[in-house]
Amino acid sequence: MSFWRTFVQIAPTTRRDDIEDIKYHLTRLFDSEASLMSIDDRLTEVQRSNYRFGIEDVHLLSASLDHQQLALKLENYIRHFEPRLSQVMVELVERKAGENTIAFNIVAKAKTAQGEKELIFDSKISLSDMTTDMKEDLYE
Repeated sequence: MSFWRTFVQIAPTTRRDDIEDIKYHLTRLFDSEASLMSIDDRLTEVQRSNYRFGIEDVHLLSASLDHQQLALKLENYIRHFEPRLSQVMVELVERKAGENTIAFNIVAKAKTAQGEKELIFDSKISLSDMTTDMKEDLYE
């Protein structure tokens, strides 16, 4: 395999590649914990940088915010760190007894190489081990 074919030559991407990449990126976002250092709100570029990538304290967020506020917070994280998605909406799902998770659905439009597609991800953040499980609903 040549350097050119491996790193330089642009290979056509498929819709599936684009969606898998978005799903991977969102999973990493929700698996990561953002720095807890206070940053001046006037430093908007720093607020949107990799320095702030991830969720602030998920336990604190889930305990102190009601469902609507938590959904809005998750929507803002997605809007800031996944620019390929637009019209993002997060719907929280009621917690099941005995489950230590935050369950939610992400509904958004994705800009892919084949055009704009509507996506729905069923998502869960486990509060015990801070892992994220995300599945795409096959919706067309």
